[in-house]
Amino acid sequence: MQSTHPIPGDPWPHDMILAIEDDPHEAIEMLWVREAFALEVAGDVPPPLIDTPAPAARTLGETERARWQSAWPALWARVVAHAGRPTDSPAMDRLMRQDLPPEERAALLAEVTGPSWREEFGDSVFDDPSFHDARDRASDARRSARPHSFADIPERRDVEALVPAWRQGLVRIVVIPCRGAYARSLGATGLLVTPGVRADSSAYRVALTSFAPTAAS
Repeated sequence: MQSTHPIPGDPWPHDMILAIEDDPHEAIEMLWVREAFALEVAGDVPPPLIDTPAPAARTLGETERARWQSAWPALWARVVAHAGRPTDSPAMDRLMRQDLPPEERAALLAEVTGPSWREEFGDSVFDDPSFHDARDRASDARRSARPHSFADIPERRDVEALVPAWRQGLVRIVVIPCRGAYARSLGATGLLVTPGVRADSSAYRVALTSFAPTAAS
């Protein structure tokens, strides 16, 4: 969504670039963990997933459950903060270099991908039928929800509210598959919303207007 020159009559600024992340892997993995293991987490956390996953096959002991529940909110805040940042193109370019030393590649990859549940607790938790089933259903739901025409794109529909937010620094909108109306600013450049907010023009305009950039954590 960018052109080299202004287009007469088009309310979309010719130099405005916006990224829509509707499949934030690390965030979605954390949401699955929360619900598949029935974690009770406190704080400013999003609503339940639209599509409730089946319970995980693994059973948590009391100590492990307490540790996961305690760690979840702070790790969630870090994960979505990273999701709201612009793509680090220079770092991505460096990762493509064939002569990059293994140690530097590993550190750079961790910087690009950001924090995750896997980084803190390992990969094995996601070797679960519930997770694979949830991912497949979520992929199907995203495909069916994609706009059928250019005019139906929510950002085109609500461009009048989007432009002021972009002028304040908004360049990335992160969509998490949770229920109801939930929207939060993510640092200096991101906005977190649910599909329900993005699909509803009135709610989306309110969310865009509420964007309040803060210093990146």
